[in-house]
Amino acid sequence: MTQNRRRSERHTVGFYVDQFVHEEALRCFTTDLSAVGLYMERLVQPLDRSSKTVQLEIKLPSANDTIWAAGEVVYDRIDSLFHGTAVRFTGMARTHQRWIREWLRESRRADRFCQVEPVRLASRIQIHRPQRAALCA
Repeated sequence: MTQNRRRSERHTVGFYVDQFVHEEALRCFTTDLSAVGLYMERLVQPLDRSSKTVQLEIKLPSANDTIWAAGEVVYDRIDSLFHGTAVRFTGMARTHQRWIREWLRESRRADRFCQVEPVRLASRIQIHRPQRAALCA
């Protein structure tokens, strides 16, 4: 039996965030978000990250304000196309923490609603993720 080390439920998402390393903005695609961290991917490129600390600029879909967070890189995963990074939030304003929790709660509610009435609500929730097979062609 495997042990789950996560402290918070992950939610599947699909939107862009900016990761700042040495004051350089790197555009990343977030695929998982929770109240304590996220997982993001970007195209493989050279990266000179001298510490495990990164700054994140998160613009939640349908939100007016930007969330700023400091995070610690938990692990990196690199394959032939993407560099994936898991980040645990280490610093964030309480207001921004509340916004993330509320956004996740509303997204879960919409997902549950979508399962009950998929025709009416499916057009409101869209997750776009590049297909790796299509990029190889």
